[in-house]
Amino acid sequence: MFVTLSVLASLISIMFVASIASTISELRREREEMKVFAARRVTF
Repeated sequence: MFVTLSVLASLISIMFVASIASTISELRREREEMKVFAARRVTF
């Protein structure tokens, strides 16, 4: 019983960390896209 609960808790924490990591990478990607967009806008 304890082993099952610990495995479930570890899976939940791994999924939580993975979702935070994907959110951070998505925000970085959007920031880079905004920089490119701003640079293009300056050239026009």
